[in-house]
Amino acid sequence: MTILKERPRTAPTLDDLLLHREIEEFLYREADTIDNRHFEEWLDFFTDDIRYWVPIRKNLEFKKRFEDATDEHQAAWIDDNRMTLVARVYQVLTKIHWAEEPLSRVSHLVTNIFVDRVEQGEKGEEIVVRSKLLVHRSRMEEAGELLVAKREDRIRRTDEGLRIAWRKILIDQATLSAKNLSFFL
Repeated sequence: MTILKERPRTAPTLDDLLLHREIEEFLYREADTIDNRHFEEWLDFFTDDIRYWVPIRKNLEFKKRFEDATDEHQAAWIDDNRMTLVARVYQVLTKIHWAEEPLSRVSHLVTNIFVDRVEQGEKGEEIVVRSKLLVHRSRMEEAGELLVAKREDRIRRTDEGLRIAWRKILIDQATLSAKNLSFFL
């Protein structure tokens, strides 16, 4: 990929502000869609070639602090493509997903959104976005669980609008306190 435009370190232009607002609105709508359990509609936020990846965090010494997650060739909590995302959604919809019957109550809070850069990829313009994610999940009579994560998205402009082409979610726990990851991050 070639970089079209580095994000400015100076005052943003009107175009920068409009792009940032467009991305914010897109990510907020995606979170609202999944929180309201519109699972099939949520799939429309992704491209056909999506990689939805949640590497596992590792506890390492300070000098290895930038290597504290599994890489793309190692184990991950989740490593989905379009087909596996669709399968996960339909598993929930068929009500044969024991870990999600009854469904979890989930709220996604997306914050600290910033556009890192805009690149021209093989399949068009991609906007690299970083954000923070706070997910609260409760099920049955349980008080619930909180997951805090850092997220990086590659959001592609398509004829249908913005779509997520690649997502990496780094949960800020090496050992999950959640009983499972049967809900959607």
